[in-house]
Amino acid sequence: MHSILDGEEGLKAALGRIASGLYAVGAVHEGRRLGMLCSFVEQAGFEPPMISIALGTDRPLRGVLEHGGLFALNILGAEDKKILAAFASGREEDPFAAFTLVENGHGLPQLADALAWLACRPCGSVAAGDHIVYVAEVVEGCLHREVGEPMIRVRKNGFTY
Repeated sequence: MHSILDGEEGLKAALGRIASGLYAVGAVHEGRRLGMLCSFVEQAGFEPPMISIALGTDRPLRGVLEHGGLFALNILGAEDKKILAAFASGREEDPFAAFTLVENGHGLPQLADALAWLACRPCGSVAAGDHIVYVAEVVEGCLHREVGEPMIRVRKNGFTY
């Protein structure tokens, strides 16, 4: 058996093949909504329901999570290209402003057009190189559409987004 790529190039390519979903993550901080696109998310437990999420050390949302503030995880569907584009650009001060939001008891940004939505409370974190990995309890969630698959991403290079 031979390798097509090895060394650093092989490592980049192999890491990039770890599939992930795409998520519009949001919170409210000092009266304003913050939002970002995130792909480093995974279910981490059943009872209670838990997820893990990794954020770059420079992300403004970290300020909310560091203090145990609730955050929203909007799960994008394969057809949610408009949402993806708005959050991927990173230029919008409030990327949620362009979309219809659903009211919820937590005051979190809940995209009406996302496939599903979760409200999460951080419980702990660990430094992981240039990211911080948070473990969060899922305190509420809903499915917006029964039909549709989640948006999946496979990268060519595991060293970049």
